Amino acid sequence: MSKRHLLISSLVLPIVVFLGCTLLSWRTLHQAEQLQLFQADLAHLHGEVLTQGIFLDKLIKARQQGVNTKEAEALSLIDESSKTIKDILDRCDENDTATAVLQRYQPGRNSQLAFRESWGIISDARSSIVSGRGLSNHYDVSISESLKLLWDIQTIQTITGEQIARALRHGRIGIWLAALIALSGLGAALWLFHRNVTGEIRAISDRLLLAPGSPKNQHLTRASSPRELGAELNALFAQLEKANQAKDTFFATMSHEIRTPLNGVIGFLANLGETPLNPQQKQYLRIIESSARSLMHVINEVLDYSKLSSGKLELEELAFDLRAMADDRVALARQLAKPKNLKVDLNINAPEPLIVRSDPTRLRQVLDNLLNNAVKFTDHGKISLDIQARTAADGRLTLDFTVQDSGVGIPLDLQSKLFQPYAQADNRVFRQYGGTGLGLSISASIVQLLGGTLTVKSRPGEGSSFSFTVTCAVAKPEEQVRLSGHFRVILPRQELKKHLALLVDDTATNLFLLETICQSAGLPYLTAQNGQESLDLCRKQRFDLIFMDIQMPVMDGYTAIREIRKLPNSGMTHIIALTASAFQEDVEKALGAGSTGFIPKPFERDQLLLAIADALGIKPQREMRENHDLLESEEDSQVRLMHDFMRERYQISLGEIKMILAQTVADWRIMLDNLDIYAKRSNWDDARAILHRLKGQLSSIGLTELSSRSASIMDTIGADDDAKVLETVQELIRELSKIFRALEQDVTVINTN
Repeated sequence: MSKRHLLISSLVLPIVVFLGCTLLSWRTLHQAEQLQLFQADLAHLHGEVLTQGIFLDKLIKARQQGVNTKEAEALSLIDESSKTIKDILDRCDENDTATAVLQRYQPGRNSQLAFRESWGIISDARSSIVSGRGLSNHYDVSISESLKLLWDIQTIQTITGEQIARALRHGRIGIWLAALIALSGLGAALWLFHRNVTGEIRAISDRLLLAPGSPKNQHLTRASSPRELGAELNALFAQLEKANQAKDTFFATMSHEIRTPLNGVIGFLANLGETPLNPQQKQYLRIIESSARSLMHVINEVLDYSKLSSGKLELEELAFDLRAMADDRVALARQLAKPKNLKVDLNINAPEPLIVRSDPTRLRQVLDNLLNNAVKFTDHGKISLDIQARTAADGRLTLDFTVQDSGVGIPLDLQSKLFQPYAQADNRVFRQYGGTGLGLSISASIVQLLGGTLTVKSRPGEGSSFSFTVTCAVAKPEEQVRLSGHFRVILPRQELKKHLALLVDDTATNLFLLETICQSAGLPYLTAQNGQESLDLCRKQRFDLIFMDIQMPVMDGYTAIREIRKLPNSGMTHIIALTASAFQEDVEKALGAGSTGFIPKPFERDQLLLAIADALGIKPQREMRENHDLLESEEDSQVRLMHDFMRERYQISLGEIKMILAQTVADWRIMLDNLDIYAKRSNWDDARAILHRLKGQLSSIGLTELSSRSASIMDTIGADDDAKVLETVQELIRELSKIFRALEQDVTVINTN
């Protein structure tokens, strides 16, 4: 064999493999490009379906109010949105790459056809609504089919996103493999195929620059070599990481911006509760305060989920009285357990005082979740919280927490799923009690961040035991932060009148909140809006107590505290630092400047009153809050569970949930009244039609147990005695009426009469 033939033979295999890898990479990246276009269309379709639902509600409201201009505007918006949706569906049909990939992972199902079928049903229903035919029935069909379509879209988006990531990963591997094979050949082979490879790399580079999150308009140009392409990919990944960091910064900023006004709302609601109110006003106040706290809970849950999913949930480190916090959590659990006559015990084996440094908010969140679950799943017997403290070699405390109950227990095959986010529990046990498992998932993650592991021991019918261990540093009593509880703090007004306080804050709302709390408690005070003003006032007279905001213009709180401590008359003045940032370095900096206490924002009325009592040496009185401020009614619990169910099942916002539930309760009185009339007259055909409608509607909003009961009643019609069927129908009507009345207080009802 000649050398020429030998050379050619030695080049054949590398060339063939190289060409194969290059072609495969090109096809893979082309597939990723088509899938990205398809995913963008899906996102656009998802938004348009939600938007058209809002336009439809505007049309209904405009007709009810008789506003012709708004009705015409809503009709125009609906038409424009429908055209957009049609264009999107056409593009989805033309995307052959997306169709092929979805067929591979969903054999036997045409997703685009399913989209068109759902949209056809929605379009027909909304056309009937626009023409004024069968408003209530067609609206239910539109809502139900829209939720199905949104669910299908999100499912396909998830599959498409996974395939895009896989295609980009395979494409990158193929590119580097092709480059490695090319370099292993002779220089002649590299020269022969240089132009072709360069062209392919440039084409891939162009597509990468078009990918979402790519560094467009940056200093990088089109790559012409594997090295440049690798640099471009690294730049793309760096840009994506930067975007993730920007998202985390946005969440942190939004948390601060939302919490600040909510602190004012909750604070002034507490102040309003101290004023004379008639029974109706008290009821309204409880509803508003409950809604505000629910909103705060939703905000916290969203932020927790976002931070946990990205692994960036940060813990605070504050000094607090663990024994007092445990007493408070158990006292609250006892209030929740009163209707079941359950005994709730607290057993602490630890030194006194038990002042530790950890994250009290997160630790309280875990204990509340475990105790609330214990109450929920226990019908008789007792519940206990046990805390055992052990001193470690370095002087720190090792704390063992155990929450034990005598409830229904958990099957062994389900225990491994308890701490998984959004894991669906077994219908045999958990459907009876509600709950989604998200609380346990977050609790397990928090315990892990605290340095422990949340574990469970349980047997069906014998109860459950949840345990975890954390290690904390011991803190001084003067470093502790007061935590709000379920009690109401009262200070003797005659004692407070002997003292004078100075309130310093540059935010008008927070300053006014401080004023109203001090005024209602009976503590005389003066105010200042920055550190310099407070220093000038302290030079003129002595104050017994100063509440000092830290972040202020002109002169910040740290500087003001240091300057005030230089004055000869400030030795006996207590200075409490206030700030929205509550990390340990902030506490140490405030104490180092000369403050004698620290309160993190947002704070509540009782926290402020306890700080006043500590500083002035006054013994506070504690009154238990009324039970209705603590206990959640069965109907309110159902409303909360509906929110949880719809948020997790459909991945929609709180506003969208409210809109759907508003329509659900819009015509409930007429529907249940008609069901009652038909059942009493033994008109079972019409009664069955209403029960069939209830079955689907209740299931779609999370009332699965009542939906199943509706189906069961339908099965008994004609099989059981009419009187017995009537009794079960009326029992269902009574339960639904209670829940729908609670819903009416939670949402704005759309009047369709």
